[in-house]
Amino acid sequence: MKTCSKCKTKNDDSSRFCKECGGPLSGSAFQDKKEKVLGQKRKPPWMTVSLIVVAVALAGVAYWVVAGGAKPDATIGTQGGPVGNDYAGQTIPMADIQAKVEKGKISIPLDVVKEKKMVRFEYEGKDRKIPLLSYMTLAGRVVTAVSMCEPCRSTRFHIKDKTLVCNACYTEWNLETLQGIRGGCMNYPPEVIPNTVENNRIFIEETVVLGWKPRV
Repeated sequence: MKTCSKCKTKNDDSSRFCKECGGPLSGSAFQDKKEKVLGQKRKPPWMTVSLIVVAVALAGVAYWVVAGGAKPDATIGTQGGPVGNDYAGQTIPMADIQAKVEKGKISIPLDVVKEKKMVRFEYEGKDRKIPLLSYMTLAGRVVTAVSMCEPCRSTRFHIKDKTLVCNACYTEWNLETLQGIRGGCMNYPPEVIPNTVENNRIFIEETVVLGWKPRV
């Protein structure tokens, strides 16, 4: 029997509308029993899709945490060689060196960067003077970048353990990825400039440096 939800009148299982008030009736007694056995009505498709999306998102977050968080800068990942470094317990200052400019390329000696771990040099051309830096990551990659913490305008940094630190505001970035760790300028690490290594020299395209503009 079907019971009307409005007036509580008993109706035949085959009835679709209440014989007393004319209101629509719910599913058959068989359907009601089936739903009780199964637990509940089938979830709509959109709910299933939503649950899958949430599960995938949570899996992505879990992987991000397990993998150590930030993804390495794509430009950094393509540079340098296979030699690793261990800076644990060390504070490494910048060493000032002279760069060479010829045939549209700025270059510095790879051996000097390997020895000093981090160097600073300046490019002068077309009425512009741009400070640059190069350092070796823990994985042995050679990073070249504009030597500027743009919000505070500092042009000097140092390596401390596994971080790159601004000498002025002491903002810290992950040495391997340049992802911000702490400090007021975390979103503005030294901007990476691509390089190539040939014949024991690190080369940077002059046009790329000339095209650089501060982000703030």
